Amino acid sequence: MRVVFTNADPDTFEEYRDRFVRRVIGHGREQGLRVPRRALEELLDFKYGGLNEGGDGLLARWHVGDVAALMLHWLPSGSPPALRVADVRAALDAWLRFLDDRGLLDARSDPRPELLDAVDQLTAPYREALADPAGHRVGAYLHRLMTDLGYDVDDPDQVAEFESRVDSGELPLDDEFLTAVAQGEAVGLKPLLAGPGRAGYSWRAPRLPSDGELETAIEAAPAIVRLRAQAGDDLPGDPIEAWETAFSALGTAVTEALGLDGESFVDTFGLDPDEFAVTILTSLFIEDPALPVSLLVETVAVLGEQIDLGEALDDAAQARFTTAVRMVLDELESLGAVEQAPPGEDADPLDEPLYRLTPLGVSEAFEELSFEGYVIREFDELMAEDAEVLLERAATGKTFGEADLDAWIAERGPRTAVRELVAVARRTDDCTHRAAVRAVTAERAADARPVYEELRDDPDFGVQARCWLFDAGFLKEGDLRAGDLPWVMLDSIAALARMDLLDTEQLEEMPVRVGGASLFDMALSLRHPETGFLLDWFGENHPDSGVRQEARAALHRFTGGAGRRA
Repeated sequence: MRVVFTNADPDTFEEYRDRFVRRVIGHGREQGLRVPRRALEELLDFKYGGLNEGGDGLLARWHVGDVAALMLHWLPSGSPPALRVADVRAALDAWLRFLDDRGLLDARSDPRPELLDAVDQLTAPYREALADPAGHRVGAYLHRLMTDLGYDVDDPDQVAEFESRVDSGELPLDDEFLTAVAQGEAVGLKPLLAGPGRAGYSWRAPRLPSDGELETAIEAAPAIVRLRAQAGDDLPGDPIEAWETAFSALGTAVTEALGLDGESFVDTFGLDPDEFAVTILTSLFIEDPALPVSLLVETVAVLGEQIDLGEALDDAAQARFTTAVRMVLDELESLGAVEQAPPGEDADPLDEPLYRLTPLGVSEAFEELSFEGYVIREFDELMAEDAEVLLERAATGKTFGEADLDAWIAERGPRTAVRELVAVARRTDDCTHRAAVRAVTAERAADARPVYEELRDDPDFGVQARCWLFDAGFLKEGDLRAGDLPWVMLDSIAALARMDLLDTEQLEEMPVRVGGASLFDMALSLRHPETGFLLDWFGENHPDSGVRQEARAALHRFTGGAGRRA
């Protein structure tokens, strides 16, 4: 079973959630456990997480902090009717027992008694949050604000000092904004108990520079060198403070260069000048390592709500955005935060230049995203992770995901790493993870061969082991069994389809009949686990109407006329 969903889209997770619910309820029935369905669904939705709240996508890893985020943020923010504490506890207990009995519970989890005890301890605060949602939202906002200002919220004297400064007006709070927070119309700072969300875990895992490396890079940045010469003592002596001062002036400089003021900048671009600059910096962090100006233009236009995702700006707006983005990139380059990536060997001279972050830019983008509440794994943390976490990243096809997996294998040692990767392929029910394991172990055939040889006759994994050995040249065709090659072929096609890697041209060239047998009949006869998905997908996406009709007819036979099944 797959238990890591850090990079999964909502539709994929929903499909798995339904499977989990059926299996946990069945397991509970066998064990004599009560399993409240709705509470279990909410619990799984929480652990899958939102982009910047809820769980982290690691469904088998639970900590007391997850329980706190579930009960003091996720559930109070959800739709009524509210769940009873007893149902939350029973659902968590059933899920943890299910994972443990199948050997899937992450060893890094807190002990089950501690997690269930946390539910009991949070009963009163949970009920208070449900009884007074407006007060709970304001309290969560003030909790974050106090923490950011350096106050200990558990120290009564410090709480009293904070309240005194607010009452005196020394710390002004906007009553209108607090009213909006109370009503759920504004969030402000992300609540500390909102949970990490899964987005930060899906981005690059940075190697952050040391303080000394950061200071050296700052002092070498052309803009800082120039400002030190011009401003003298007016620029802070501390390198990081000096850089922050220069960066904070970037938005104003670009606004004036465009002949705009703050208000007209927002009207034109949908973001204020500072947000515009930060968005370019963080976009270069989130996406693949290097991006062209055109893609950055699209990104800031979408985030500024000037266009929807997939739409295009008109020519005049495109020109305005392109000019502004290039100005910001020039300023960031002078600040030492971005650089142009060297062109590849086969690059066309007419291709757009690609921009990427320098280590200084990576550090600044990391700080900006962290302030917004995103929890991002650093490189060393990722290298200590389990194989499935690395596979999940690599299966997305992003350059940094593949590079991270290669680095993880090198750090683990190829022999140990391929054994752990194959173990994931054996237990997973996800074809994209199986495909990733096939590909990465094929690149290390000598180290992987003994692992696959051991599994040639495995009743569940033997077909994959034999096909891998055959493709690597270690088995002859006569050593294969009937159905081996078609099974893996179907699995590979399903993986490509799930990753959106099959375009019209590829589908037109793909033979629907192999050796006289229909691809769809083959899937039905082999009872491949992706049969339902493949028939449904081909019935919707193949460019040939005859093939679509054939796939739909096969799906009807597969489901007995009841529609698609998992």
